[in-house]
Amino acid sequence: MTAHHSRIERRLTASKRAGLLRVGFAVAALGFADGVFPGLPWAQVLFGLYLAASLGFQAMIIKGFAASDERSLAMGLVDVCCLSYAVYLLGPATSVMPFVYLLIPVVNAASSSSRSRVAMRLAGVGSLVYVALLVTTAAGVLPYAPAAAATHVPALSQLFASGTLVVFSVFSTTSIVLRQMLALDRMNKRLSELSNLDELTGLFNRRHLISELRRQVDRVARGANCGLMMIDLDKFKRVNDQMGHDAGDVLLMDIANALTAETRTVDLVARYGGDEFVVVLPDLSPEGALPVAERIVAAVARVGRERWADSPVTASLGLTVATADDDVATLLRRADAQAYAAKRAGGNRVSMSIRVVPAPSGVVTTTQERRRQSGT
Repeated sequence: MTAHHSRIERRLTASKRAGLLRVGFAVAALGFADGVFPGLPWAQVLFGLYLAASLGFQAMIIKGFAASDERSLAMGLVDVCCLSYAVYLLGPATSVMPFVYLLIPVVNAASSSSRSRVAMRLAGVGSLVYVALLVTTAAGVLPYAPAAAATHVPALSQLFASGTLVVFSVFSTTSIVLRQMLALDRMNKRLSELSNLDELTGLFNRRHLISELRRQVDRVARGANCGLMMIDLDKFKRVNDQMGHDAGDVLLMDIANALTAETRTVDLVARYGGDEFVVVLPDLSPEGALPVAERIVAAVARVGRERWADSPVTASLGLTVATADDDVATLLRRADAQAYAAKRAGGNRVSMSIRVVPAPSGVVTTTQERRRQSGT
């Protein structure tokens, strides 16, 4: 699973939990509506609609719809409307219901991709609606706490204090929880990145490579192109034996930098293991992949000369192109077989096959040999 897919899965999980909380609240509100709001049939109608909306949102989540800001905002607005009606019925300044406004931004931000935008907008909407309730009831536009049979409207000082406390609590709580959410997101992202990277070279590791190759194989089955290079270093063991593993590690890091420099940003460069590297070339034809392979061979030789001029480390590179019949294993085996063919031919060269089953001898060539064979 890629880091992007992991983030989607986490948001879907958060959406499911938030949805279950919403459904539970709706069931409780509907169940107690007659006792809490006696003689107010509209309360039961409202909470019944709220339960239906909650079940509809939960059905969308269960069916696998990715979390989105628009859906989170829509669910949050439904929450605000339902809660505001309950607050109005019980009295905005004389019940504990207004503090439920604290939960709405946090719960809906947990299931969104842009947490800050969703949370702060819902905090703002909830606060504005609550202040509007205070103002309209104080002005006599709406009766105060009709479900509680209130005989008088609280004093302006009490209304002002209630509004200030609730708005401050909503924004401060939302900000604190939001900071914790974003810090956790950054930590999860970093852990996901580290789990996909090779510790020494900073390239992608074999685990991430296999995941990306599966995706590319699926794309090729639908008509896309994808090249694959297997790079096996020549004479690398001698570096470890004669100069030590520290020198070998430095050389591997230099070669990793060279591979990254010679490839596109859309290409994936991975350390396959030991002194082997793999490069995935999405949407490249054989004609486009071969010049890249030759540049990589030259770049590795250049790094090798810089580190050990007398007998430099070079690269045996196997190049192949995925076909619609390939799976990950066959694609890697074919590239590995070509890298072995390049090594048998003396190394420091490209061996290329574009067929599902390579020819027994492969096609082993260097740039100079190809030019000589073509007469140029």
